[in-house]
Amino acid sequence: MVSPTVTPGVTPGLRSASKLERDAAWRALYDEHFDPVYRLVCRLGVPLGDVEDVVQRAFVVAHRRIQQIEEVRNTGAWLRAIALRVVAEHRRWQRVRRVKHWVLRTSAEVDRAAASTPEREAATHEAQALVAALLARMSPKLRDVLVLLELEQLDLAETAESLGIPLNTVRSRRRLARAQFQRLWAEHTSNEVAS
Repeated sequence: MVSPTVTPGVTPGLRSASKLERDAAWRALYDEHFDPVYRLVCRLGVPLGDVEDVVQRAFVVAHRRIQQIEEVRNTGAWLRAIALRVVAEHRRWQRVRRVKHWVLRTSAEVDRAAASTPEREAATHEAQALVAALLARMSPKLRDVLVLLELEQLDLAETAESLGIPLNTVRSRRRLARAQFQRLWAEHTSNEVAS
């Protein structure tokens, strides 16, 4: 096994000979990156009841791989790439199993307004549910680009690195993703007006 090279996102303790120091360094990395990975998994359309399992699986994969790689240039991008692959694997297994799912109908509220009212919360929940439903109907490749660029607010280079695709492919998929999302939004709006 090759120890990872010390880089700006990977703490030196991960290379330590001491198990105690490696564990502390891993815990610091986990604590720093848990919320962004959790948010990404939610935004990629994983059912809320499965989000924590998928996030934990992504960190297990990262923990196993950190000792096998030579260098991590951007820890956040590396973890996002792992999370994207774990989410894709989760979707494949979800389709294979086709077992009953008890889906929690709660929103993943990351930032709750201090002066929230029941009306605002209901409107926010409805908007989040609508966006999640529209994202679920999108092509996975386009949805991944849209979520990383628009919701996670990554730049084009970080998105390309996270997905492992060329920068021009990200640009093309962003344009197509926006068009597809706008088309789905327009369909939803016209269906609501017609009802």
